[in-house]
Amino acid sequence: MKFGIGYYTMQSPQHKPRPHRELYAEMLEEISMADQMGYDSAWVSEHHFLSDGYCPSLLLTAAAIAAKTKNIRIGTGVLLLPLHDPIRVAEDAAVADLISGGRLILGIGLGYRQEEFDGFGRSLKQRRGRMEEGIEILTKSWGDEPFSLDGKYYQLQDINVTPKPVQKPIPIWVGAFTEPAIRRAARIGAPLFIPAIGVIPIVKYLFDLHSSLLTEYGRNPDDYEKPLVREMYISDMKADDAWEKIKEHVTYTAKGYASWGSMVDQQGNLLSDPDDPILYDIAREQSIIGTSEECIETIKQYQQELPIDNLICRFKFPGISHEEAMRSMKLFVEKVQPHVS
Repeated sequence: MKFGIGYYTMQSPQHKPRPHRELYAEMLEEISMADQMGYDSAWVSEHHFLSDGYCPSLLLTAAAIAAKTKNIRIGTGVLLLPLHDPIRVAEDAAVADLISGGRLILGIGLGYRQEEFDGFGRSLKQRRGRMEEGIEILTKSWGDEPFSLDGKYYQLQDINVTPKPVQKPIPIWVGAFTEPAIRRAARIGAPLFIPAIGVIPIVKYLFDLHSSLLTEYGRNPDDYEKPLVREMYISDMKADDAWEKIKEHVTYTAKGYASWGSMVDQQGNLLSDPDDPILYDIAREQSIIGTSEECIETIKQYQQELPIDNLICRFKFPGISHEEAMRSMKLFVEKVQPHVS
C-alpha cells in the first residue's frame, strides 16, 4: 500500500482567506516534509479563473516541487489537456521530469467548465477530439524520433521535442468519472485517477468498470495502480467533534464541485446546488476524520471494500491551516500508517 499527499489546489476560500504567497510556500514546505517522511507521491490540481485563486499552472508547480524534493513522485491531478497546447505540455513535462530525476506522473483530464474553455478560446464540444490528439502528441513527443501528425485540431510536421524526459515515456494517468473517459483510460493503458468525490459504492463501480475495460482491451488490471484521494484530518478529538470544527473547510470542495455541476450524491445523481445541505453529509461520508484509531478503522474499511493500493491523503484542503495539515501528516506516519500498510 502506497501513501501520498494532495491534491494541492492553493485555494483561498472566502470563509478563511489566505495570501497565495503563503499558500504556495506552505505547500512546498509540506511536500518537502512528506518527502523526508517517506510518502510516495504528492499531487497538485488545476482550474482557471476562479475567485479563490485555484492553482492554474501545474507543471510550473511540479518543477518547483521537484527542486525541493529527492524521492517523492510528483503528480498532476489533473492537467486539463484540451485547454493547452500539447507540444508545450510535452516540453514542460519533460523539463519537470528532468528536474525531478524521473519522478513525474502526468495526470490528465478533459475539463468541463464552460468558463475555462471560453477563457482559452476553445470549444467545449471539441474537448474529446483534442484530448485524443493531445495524448498521441505527448507519447510521440517523448520518443526518440521526429514525428508528424495530420489531425483535425493539430497539424505537425517533423517535430522533435527536446530535451527528452528521464522516463520514456512519462507515465500518464487519466482523471475520469464517466464511462467514455474511463474507457479512454483503459484503451491507452492508463491508471484511473478519481478526484476526492464519491462514496464507497460509487468509487467501487468506477474501479470495477476500469478493470473490466482494461480486460476488454487485453490488459491485466493488476498491472495498474489504483489510487484513491480522500480528505483526511487526524485529531485528538472524536470524529463528531472534529467534524464540527472543520466541516466548512471539508465541504468547501463539495460545494465547488456542485457549483460546477460535477458533484454526486450517494446514489450517483448529479448535484448542482452548492447550498444543498446534503453536501455536508456527503463530504463527511467521503472523508477520513477523527482520532488515529477512527482513521485506521475507516482506512481498513476502504481496503476491504475497494481494490485500492495507493491512498492519496488530502491533509491540506481549503481552509485548513498549515499547522493542522502538518500535524495530521505526522500523526498519520506515526500512528496510522503502521496499522494499514
